[in-house]
Amino acid sequence: MTVTCAVCSKPFGAPIFESSEAKSLTTMNVLIDGKTTVYFCDNCHHGQTNELPDLVTYYDQEYEINIDSEESDQLYDVVDGKEVYRSEHQARVLMSKVDLSQHRKVLDYGCAKAPTLRAICSKIPEVEPYLFDVTDKYVRFWAKFSEEPNWATHTPDPDWKGQMDVVLSFYALEHIPRLTDILTEVRDLLKEGGYFYFIVPDMYQNAADFIVADHVNHFSTQSLWHLMAKNGFTDIEIDTEAHASAYVVSAHRAASDAPMPTPPDFVDKTSEALALAQFWHDIKVRISSFEAKVSPDVPLVIYGAGIYGNFIFSCLKNPKKVTHFLDQNTFLAGTKIHGCPIITPDDLLYDSAAILVGLNPRNARRIIEDIKSLKNASHTFLFLS
Repeated sequence: MTVTCAVCSKPFGAPIFESSEAKSLTTMNVLIDGKTTVYFCDNCHHGQTNELPDLVTYYDQEYEINIDSEESDQLYDVVDGKEVYRSEHQARVLMSKVDLSQHRKVLDYGCAKAPTLRAICSKIPEVEPYLFDVTDKYVRFWAKFSEEPNWATHTPDPDWKGQMDVVLSFYALEHIPRLTDILTEVRDLLKEGGYFYFIVPDMYQNAADFIVADHVNHFSTQSLWHLMAKNGFTDIEIDTEAHASAYVVSAHRAASDAPMPTPPDFVDKTSEALALAQFWHDIKVRISSFEAKVSPDVPLVIYGAGIYGNFIFSCLKNPKKVTHFLDQNTFLAGTKIHGCPIITPDDLLYDSAAILVGLNPRNARRIIEDIKSLKNASHTFLFLS
């Protein structure tokens, strides 16, 4: 069967990556049956993973982000010892880019708990929030700051068509196979000249995006620009600096008779995409080699309870030897993953442990070096690069 690019519709050649095991890891850190197969478009530099067999059921029934409590969130960074969570950073960046006091009807598309829009509403009371997701499991969170006429589940409310000043999307488009259909829907929801503002992962800054089974799209600046331009958007801005390991994209809905904008020059991403494929082919061997050298009496610990940490766990020959996961996210402390307690680094009582660092390789050494409780012990570390 021919696989075509979701952005430019060109048929792909052979995949650049296929996992060695018939298991794949999802955003929910669950191993599912099937290999992860990734293609790369030599025309628009879009990466694409074969989609899960039943996405509608997966997102309606299985996919849950930070649903345990109203406050739970994903850790974005630790600055001067203070935790910075993703939704607060996203709100800060959005407010610096779009004057929401003047663009008041704001729809969060694929919003889950909508923590970023909730934070925005607490700071800019003029904002009128609208909320949409393909499941109704987050409605109890929406009720905390919005009213039911402004909610929709499974499909957007037809009465919203052409009414929105701003449509937001935070980490949703990477999950959606039929991008043109979604961009058409978003465009129809906006007023002419309205903003579409969204964030998607940058796999070139965070390699984990490459192997997540339900991330069917792996964007580049080139593929993002082509996606927006061909679907009726103009004034396209793609910021690679404002949010770590992500693209922050904003554009206006163009007039129906507007010409397609002229593309800028782009950096060729082919060699970087191939290097990522090689990285994931090689890393399992390094994990196995490190595990084999650990003495039986030395505790085995994984730092990071996210995708990297779970990938490491899935590669271990004897995963039952793992005693703990370490994570600085206080919302995770005291919970368990794969039956292992998640604790903060300060709560690790071992003076000598073998620690496999499941963090973005770009930041991992800096993060570990900043943790005093790990620095003052005799641990051995495996970094992914």
